[in-house]
Amino acid sequence: MGLDDSKAGRPPVPNSSVEHLFEGDENPERGNWTGKLDFLLSCLGYAVGLGNVWRFPYLCYQNGGGAFLIPYAIMLFCLGVPIFLLELTIGQFSAMAPITLYKHYAPAFKGLGVAMFLASVAVGLYYNMIIAWTIYYTYSSMTSDLPWQYCHWDFNTPNCFSSTEYERCATENNGTWWIYNYGRCITNTTEAQLYQVNETLPEHLRVSPAEEFLERKVLNLSDGIGTLGGIQWGLLISLLIAWVVVGGALIKGVKSSGKVVYFTALFPYVVLVILLVRGCMLPGAYEGIQFYMVPDWSKLKDVKIWEAAAVQIFYSLSIASGGLITLASYNKFHNNVVRDTLIVCFGNCCTSVFAGFAIFSVLGFMAHELNVPVSEVVTSGSGLAFVAYPDLVTRLPVSTLWALLFFLMLFTLGLDSQFAIVENIITCILDEFPQLRPKKPWVVVGVCVVLFLLGIPLTTQGGRYIIDLMDTYAAGWPYLFIGLMELIAMYWVYGVGKFYRDLENIQGFSPGLRLRSHITVVYGTLSPALISVILVLSWIDWTPLESGGYVYPFWANVIGWCMAIIIIAVVPLGFLADVIFVQKGNVLASFRETDEWYKHSENIEMREKAGTRQGFDNLAIDNNQFYEYNSRL
Repeated sequence: MGLDDSKAGRPPVPNSSVEHLFEGDENPERGNWTGKLDFLLSCLGYAVGLGNVWRFPYLCYQNGGGAFLIPYAIMLFCLGVPIFLLELTIGQFSAMAPITLYKHYAPAFKGLGVAMFLASVAVGLYYNMIIAWTIYYTYSSMTSDLPWQYCHWDFNTPNCFSSTEYERCATENNGTWWIYNYGRCITNTTEAQLYQVNETLPEHLRVSPAEEFLERKVLNLSDGIGTLGGIQWGLLISLLIAWVVVGGALIKGVKSSGKVVYFTALFPYVVLVILLVRGCMLPGAYEGIQFYMVPDWSKLKDVKIWEAAAVQIFYSLSIASGGLITLASYNKFHNNVVRDTLIVCFGNCCTSVFAGFAIFSVLGFMAHELNVPVSEVVTSGSGLAFVAYPDLVTRLPVSTLWALLFFLMLFTLGLDSQFAIVENIITCILDEFPQLRPKKPWVVVGVCVVLFLLGIPLTTQGGRYIIDLMDTYAAGWPYLFIGLMELIAMYWVYGVGKFYRDLENIQGFSPGLRLRSHITVVYGTLSPALISVILVLSWIDWTPLESGGYVYPFWANVIGWCMAIIIIAVVPLGFLADVIFVQKGNVLASFRETDEWYKHSENIEMREKAGTRQGFDNLAIDNNQFYEYNSRL
């Protein structure tokens, strides 16, 4: 389908812009996905990441279990789906990465693309550190006895309590005196006097071996963000491996990464199903799932829950970071974006809820073991998946195998998302500096090396505090602000009517009058108002960051605010730069799309006209035939 009449008078595109248009890809300079499923699985893998396992259940845990699902569902329909569709549409229509796209789509918002780029850099830094954790755990799992199964390691404390050892001690000493304390089975009073204990470790003091392994061995956690401590060499090597894997997969672009996701996007579901089935068979699982599902209505009065739900929708669906725009920019022009939006949005959110069942069945079991409420069972913040799940696999036959499968699942979950995050960074650079495209492998290497070096502080003893700080500030308010600006740019600057026209040009979808009126209200009023209210209320109700019982000092929160403000501030600065340096004071020109915005769609239109008029297959036009036709235009 061609453009509307308003575009019919545009001058023909020069031959140089389409001289290689039909060498297998619609856009050979940038490339396209090999097939539709490559893009769909890449989007699904990008959206379904580590956040579905270690962030979403953690937010439920923080916000009263099932009560969190209510604002989460509302935010999905009011924010997630509309913005997801918007980003896929503009990315596919223009075949541009965010920085270049907003220079031409809405020049007044050119800073919005830069904000997306900066947000991707910040998230990519700490996200790959979490992937490095999974690599460390995978290596540590290659033993017959898992290092977080028992309490006899040097890093364990007297409060370490292994339920496996406790049960074995009870079975072997049935009918005789025994206690379990100091992480060991004590069967005589002499040994008990040596440790100055006369009873089993009280329930309120017990700490699982999995939690101690994470905090005292893997992270060697310091007492606060003010004490970074030394580099943990195991984590540094793991981070290096993570960046080598990411860089290796992206050197050849979407052609190679699009094939990798066939495994990395589907394998995690197999492991999750197996672990959920096993988790539901454990005692106490029902209480954990009940805590997850039964809402605490009083929690809904807290604006923080609504803010957390909105941020999680942005984070989980990966909207407002620019990655979806980049992935869609490699699509064929007529790909069905509405279908892909619905599949990925609902598939991702169902995965989050499904993973929550698996997590909370284990939390219920751990609470049963420790005889404490579910809400008190874990205090490890972002390391929830590295405490609850590792504890579960120790109760499975052939626990080493299950541990390897589980951490391989986490590794593949993280890789999908990290591929898209880094591809977004790289594509932004290449679109801005197209002369670097022939040297893309070196650009990929350069980006990965720089991000690896910037991530070294995350491998220190205080690194996890930095991760939680970046996760809160760099992936919180900036995403909400970027999403708000996206909606304003589309509705009030570019024009919702043009958006509908572009959507129709892409796939022939034109919503009826009633549906269009509802969508228009969502884009123009409901979604922007919702984000604005949440932003304002969250700023008013701001309190210092707290994670796992640790309250961040004032100066650390100031650093967090600075991270958020830098990402947000580039939007108004971009507007000023465009008006002053590009438009030379012509403010109105800054609010009009440029001719470059329509370049890709015009190339496609010329291709389709050539195919129709000459009577050959417009999906496989011979280059010489097209050039002969184009020379007569």
